[in-house]
Amino acid sequence: MKIYLIAIFYFSITFCNGQNSDKVIVHTETCNDLIAGIDNYISIIAMQDSSLTEEQVSAFLITPDIYLYEKKPIELKIEKINKKFKVHPDSSGVIEFHIKVDGKIEIETIKAKQLKAVCRLSKYKANSEVKIPIAEFRVQKGINAYIECCGFDARCKVIEFEVIRISSDELPSRTINNGARFDEQAQTLIKLAESKDIYIFRNIYYRCPSTEKQRSEDMIFEIK
Repeated sequence: MKIYLIAIFYFSITFCNGQNSDKVIVHTETCNDLIAGIDNYISIIAMQDSSLTEEQVSAFLITPDIYLYEKKPIELKIEKINKKFKVHPDSSGVIEFHIKVDGKIEIETIKAKQLKAVCRLSKYKANSEVKIPIAEFRVQKGINAYIECCGFDARCKVIEFEVIRISSDELPSRTINNGARFDEQAQTLIKLAESKDIYIFRNIYYRCPSTEKQRSEDMIFEIK
């Protein structure tokens, strides 16, 4: 039941980034959402003669648990810096901005999401249809997780993953690898690569700065 309600919560917030008020416009700088765990800078324009002050703006974080158990939203610190407002949500969820204009509170809602990474084996990632040459595949060192959105240039920490080799005789071999670099058992499987073998990297878990553990897409490669 709890999973069902969480699904409802996340389904409902997919529509939260539209403008709810005709007196206020809120603009984000990172992928139309806010990013949990970092400083976010937003522009807020209101229908009034002067620019908004810090005292006119407040923000509240609503996480899935807060939504499910009807707890009080978490108030976030708001700072105005160089005409923009800075907010730092520690968790993913929905942020409600309460903006006081002409004595009334206008509310705008924006999602706060975790940073997500794209996992790669060298230059190859999930859904790659290119066959990897044997020589190139056998010298691979491990899997890396890259942030490829929102103006970031960073890596995330790969925690663990499973390596499965399916040889031409269709007999699978597998091992669990801890960390990003291939351990001894994983290296043994990689060096056994032959033409037409299939390699599957699945249950790939990683963690980006200030985020919870996340799972990447599985990667399936054929050896050329």
